[in-house]
Amino acid sequence: MVTLDAIRARHGLPDDTTIAEDLERGLSLPTPLYVDPDVLELEHEKIFDRCWQYACHEDALSKPGDHAVTQAGRTPIIVVRDNDGGLRAFVNACRHRLHPLATENGHRRLLQCPYHGWSYELDGQLKSAPRSQREAGFDCSAITLAPVSVEAWDQWIFVNPDPHAQPLAELTAPIRHLTDELNADLVKYRFSVRYEYEMSCNWKVWAENALECYHCPTLHRASFGRAYRAGPDQYHLESFRDTVWHSAPTKWVPTGVDPETLKGFRFAFLYPGSFYAVDDYVGFVGSVYPTGPETCSAFVDMYTNPEGDQQVAEQWLTMWDQTLMEDKMATDRQQIGYRSGRIPYARLLPDSEHPLQAFLRRTWTGLTESSADGAVR
Repeated sequence: MVTLDAIRARHGLPDDTTIAEDLERGLSLPTPLYVDPDVLELEHEKIFDRCWQYACHEDALSKPGDHAVTQAGRTPIIVVRDNDGGLRAFVNACRHRLHPLATENGHRRLLQCPYHGWSYELDGQLKSAPRSQREAGFDCSAITLAPVSVEAWDQWIFVNPDPHAQPLAELTAPIRHLTDELNADLVKYRFSVRYEYEMSCNWKVWAENALECYHCPTLHRASFGRAYRAGPDQYHLESFRDTVWHSAPTKWVPTGVDPETLKGFRFAFLYPGSFYAVDDYVGFVGSVYPTGPETCSAFVDMYTNPEGDQQVAEQWLTMWDQTLMEDKMATDRQQIGYRSGRIPYARLLPDSEHPLQAFLRRTWTGLTESSADGAVR
């Protein structure tokens, strides 16, 4: 079993109290935590197996029988709209020999495994299993799909592998008054394109990049930094335990529209790696997730405002792809420094990077959280 004590001993890390104090004074997590495979295993167990993650847009689940497939960390998940119109979600693994029930979104009134034909009701109850009548004592009513938590946040569907998770609405309460306004605009936008990125960096490196805009005037001077005011007195940040909020005024629009007439950029982040945002021309929703100790993937679903200038919207889509490719370039290069083993930690500027500091604090809390019997698992 992977333990934090074993990881600490392997790398000569300080005790928990010292690391927590270092985080408070603006240091990062120790850099070995960005490269060690055992750390990722522990993060799956204690973070991704217990946290809410973006699954899909509600349009994928518009009527009873609709299902959507997704992944939350290492857990494959299928989300369904049941016969009563409610949302249900299960581990996407047949209880026979764990084959996925579906590999893409679709519609079925029964969830039938394509491997051996076991069929489940939309509430997860096993309905039939071919040849089960030949087995003494086999009882379909005693077998159900493994449930996970599912909840809607506006038109976005989120899942949590923990079936007893704290309600998403409670975790997101600190920024709901802000996202309500964001979503009032974004709900009108139309899906345009999905961007996908494969990074050669630890997932935390990419998430940390997304949580601050200290880098925007330099790294994104020809993309995001050209479009929005990213200086310390214009770019607004709020950080809470599980959520972060960004907003910034628009600085420039290619058609010469007066930026003062626009609402600007607004961005919400949910720990550990889901986010959505909007401005006057485009909006997006997406997620980052680990694929290895030093690799991660991200996807971003882009939406455009049907009432806005479509020429600007097309340019804004290109601008966002450029921005995210610049982020990939920077985080891939950062990982080389983490891998070197020569630098024990990074030094933050908490005034400009307090959401990043909150993210690190939340990650450390997750890693050190004890189980009911007091053992770090």
